[in-house]
Amino acid sequence: MKKKSASQTAQKLTNKVILLAITALALYASPSTRGIEVCNQILFSSWTTPGAANWFDSPNWCGGVPLCHSFTCISNGGTAQVGTGTTANACETFLGQYQCDPFSCPNSRGSSGNLSVDGGTLNTCNELHVGYQGMGTLKITNGGLVSTTGGADIAAGAASNGAATVNGATSQWTVTGGLYVGGTNGTPGGTGLLTLSNGGKVSVANVYVYQSGTLAGNGRVDATNGTTVDGTLAPSGGGTTLTFGGALGLNILATTQCNVTPQDPSTTPQVSVSGQVSLGGRLSVTMTGDFSSAPTRFTLLNAGSVNSSHRTFDSTSITYPTNQCWTPQITYVTDNNGQYHVYLDRIVCAN
Repeated sequence: MKKKSASQTAQKLTNKVILLAITALALYASPSTRGIEVCNQILFSSWTTPGAANWFDSPNWCGGVPLCHSFTCISNGGTAQVGTGTTANACETFLGQYQCDPFSCPNSRGSSGNLSVDGGTLNTCNELHVGYQGMGTLKITNGGLVSTTGGADIAAGAASNGAATVNGATSQWTVTGGLYVGGTNGTPGGTGLLTLSNGGKVSVANVYVYQSGTLAGNGRVDATNGTTVDGTLAPSGGGTTLTFGGALGLNILATTQCNVTPQDPSTTPQVSVSGQVSLGGRLSVTMTGDFSSAPTRFTLLNAGSVNSSHRTFDSTSITYPTNQCWTPQITYVTDNNGQYHVYLDRIVCAN
């Protein structure tokens, strides 16, 4: 048998690297426009630890701790943690993508991945995908900060499941481009959930919630170009407010879910919109408890103004306790300052 020369062996290794790079490029073709930072097609960092562990420990990664140029993938069911006082970097980042790593790094394959930014900072120098083709979770807590250059999506793929939570008034996710929930960039996807709790914030160019997506909680969305909902809007209620800095559009497919109890403050809106609101879709209200001594009016929504062509919801359903000598109704009011209000009124029966 003829022995291969050193140059032939080197050429084969070079060809293999090129082939893997081409495979990587095809695999990581992004669903939306890339950010400013161009990811290096050869630099991959894939999470290999099955449980929760420190982002900065090199043995937890195949390919080393990610850099701002590194494609980054957490898809083996593990959880990478970015703790208080630390700053992590990555390029385009995937949480939950089947066979995410083209280099077949040991213990890195799977279809689910989790990321916890608990008091630390994460800079993704390109896009961030939560549950892109599999299952993924992102949790930003205790003053955690995530900055994403380019766009971001939650449950982009048709069979995917993604959930992102921003919890706490000093916790924030900043996205340079658009943030898509339950799809991406014009294409419907899987089951997506974005929860802003206890004052958690998202700052973004625009938000789009697809029909399979849900935006929930009592935090704040600052969207320069507004928020559009085809899916579910679910404020926490109970004396808290889901706030939108900018416009809010509730399309015909949307469902707005409000829960009301007798203990709720009557003047605290469940949804507050600084800009213009466009109402559509279904309003679903669930009332529970004994309202005999409760206020006769509860505020569901306040807005700076209303789209004159979409002043009311397309349909309304109210579930409420019977035999308490009152009936509920939805009232729409423009006040003297031009602000728009949606109220839940109790019409007390005449004895």
